[in-house]
Amino acid sequence: MIKRFDKYGQYKKDIFEKLSFDFQPWKKILDIWCWDWIDAKIFYDVYDLDVYWIDIYKHSNIDTINWLKFQKLWVFDMNFPNEEFDYVFLHDVLHHVDEDNQSYEKHIKALSNIKRICKKWWYIIIVEWNRYNPLFYPHMVRMLWHNHFKQWYFHKIVWDVFTNISYKYFEAHYYPSKYLKLWKVYEKFMECFCPNKFLAYNVAIIKND
Repeated sequence: MIKRFDKYGQYKKDIFEKLSFDFQPWKKILDIWCWDWIDAKIFYDVYDLDVYWIDIYKHSNIDTINWLKFQKLWVFDMNFPNEEFDYVFLHDVLHHVDEDNQSYEKHIKALSNIKRICKKWWYIIIVEWNRYNPLFYPHMVRMLWHNHFKQWYFHKIVWDVFTNISYKYFEAHYYPSKYLKLWKVYEKFMECFCPNKFLAYNVAIIKND
C-alpha cells in the first residue's frame, strides 16, 4: 500500500511513493547519511520503524531528537554486530563513499560491510542519482561537481556483492511549485518514453541472502 507523505514536501513524497516499498512496522532500520534527516523522520512517523542513523557529521540539533539513535560513523567504520538490522537504507549516498577517486575497491568494501550488518533475507535499499539524467547532469554533475555513477557502473558494483536484486527507475526532482503541473507532464513523458539509463533515479532493492 502506498502511504501519504504530503507533510514532507513534494520531492520526498515522490521518492517514497515511487519507491513503493512496504516496510514492516517495529523493525530496525539503519539510515546511512540521512543529510536532512527527513527520510529518518518518515521511517519513524509513517512506517513506525526503530530508526538508527549514522553520518560523518554530528548535526547541531541531533541530541534533541529522542526517537533517533545516532552514531558519528562512516560506512567503513561501522562496528555494528553481524545481521543487526532488518533494513539498511541509502539515499544518494553511495557515490560519496569515495567521491574524489571513485575507487571500485572502496565501493565494494562499503557494500560488503552493509551486507554484513543486514539480517539474512531482509532488505538493503539503495536509491542513487543517475549521472546522465538530463536535469541532474548539467546541474548536479557539471555545476555542483557531484560525481554520480553511470548506470552500468551502479549495476556492476551492486551485482558484484549481491545476488537477489530488483531494480526500479523513475524521475523525482525538486520542482518549483508554481510550475508543478508542467513538470509533472515532463516527468510522465520521461518515465513513459525515455530509456532507463537516462531516468533520474536508479534504485536497487536487495534481499540479503
